[in-house]
Amino acid sequence: MGWIERLARPGRVLAPLPGARPGYGIFANGDRRRRPLAVVSGTELARALSDGAVEAVDGGYALTRDGAKRAVREGAGAAGFALQHGPIERRILMEPTGERTAFARTGGPLDRYLTPQNGKPALLDKIHGAAAAMLVRDYQRSALTSRVTQDWSGQPGAKTRAAPKDRAEAPVSRLDAQERVFAALDAVGPGFDRLLMNVLIRETGMSTAERELGWPERTGAPALKLALERLAIHYRLKKRERVV
Repeated sequence: MGWIERLARPGRVLAPLPGARPGYGIFANGDRRRRPLAVVSGTELARALSDGAVEAVDGGYALTRDGAKRAVREGAGAAGFALQHGPIERRILMEPTGERTAFARTGGPLDRYLTPQNGKPALLDKIHGAAAAMLVRDYQRSALTSRVTQDWSGQPGAKTRAAPKDRAEAPVSRLDAQERVFAALDAVGPGFDRLLMNVLIRETGMSTAERELGWPERTGAPALKLALERLAIHYRLKKRERVV
């Protein structure tokens, strides 16, 4: 369980560690006399503040509404993307070992790749879902939300990158999120960046995404997995595999 999830429990507050120790601790009911439930570094707190996940309150810091959504997503594992971005359907799957509860977003283009299909394992795992959710979260928090256009002006993979018209007026947190979006899409590489934008941001079906990209049929799904692998490595959710 991550510290965002721990902070999401009722009555918990993130406050400086006692005794002039560096860092911050999560305390039940703000009682700093107790042992902290988790320790958070100054860097982690600064990132959470920039992301809008936490805000200052009396006695320390608490989760914002966006932070609470993030806690739900992180606690949902492979279903995290679906839980944050659309209606959820609880499914009871019958398996040889017994019943298993699964969560799926109804109708989302990523849904079919995050859940088993016709008895076959899901193409994507929880790391891929978490990486997808991180990109979508940053995009939603950035100054780019009004710039999803067909010409891809200013997006990675295009010849030019035009700045948003309202960049000078955007708050620092939104500009930070914008830079993270650009960095993430640059990390996955040309072509893959447009695929992620189509499937994750536009929520375009895979067949349509393949046609728009000029790709052969049935090449989008394996490309999506590779793109999310690169995205997960960029977000440090997994290590880059060494080539022997």
